[in-house]
Amino acid sequence: MRRLSWSLLLIFGLLACTDDKPAGEADTETTSAPTAAETNTSGEGIAMKGSFQPPVAAEPSALVNTLTTDFWVWEYYVVDDKATRLANKGRWFKLSADGTYETGRWEDKTGHGSWRLLNQDGKKILQFDNIDDRQDEQWEIQGINQENDTMTWAGIKDSKTEGAILKAISLLTRPTRQQFGVAE
Repeated sequence: MRRLSWSLLLIFGLLACTDDKPAGEADTETTSAPTAAETNTSGEGIAMKGSFQPPVAAEPSALVNTLTTDFWVWEYYVVDDKATRLANKGRWFKLSADGTYETGRWEDKTGHGSWRLLNQDGKKILQFDNIDDRQDEQWEIQGINQENDTMTWAGIKDSKTEGAILKAISLLTRPTRQQFGVAE
């Protein structure tokens, strides 16, 4: 039953991400200009519009080992709004076992903070508390493939992620637009 649910979620996600463009035509991003935090590659000078809770080292587990390996990159971000989908493609998270993380988009770092893996009513909730409060997020980890290199996250009800579903993939490095076929 889990495999069926995972397969249906992935199929619906992929269908929602398709455009009516001819095959081979690259995505072009038509979103607004990036903020100062989004264009910062060094991580210095990130917009300090908030704070984050002190990090707490994650309790060792197979899931924590998976989460703290490599970069987790949003390959597909499924919502009704095309601009939001495009703006979230290429986002990444680099989690550390000490409870800290960095985040960004494409080659750029856009924030950092603390993360926690919570168990709420049998659900695995990934909570991000960013130095920039606009980037605070909560996601339910709904599925992980057998190779531990692909996950499905779903937004949490009554949070700003509600209604969003994404496919996160593991990469050794920060993603590039070229890897994903996205025009500059």
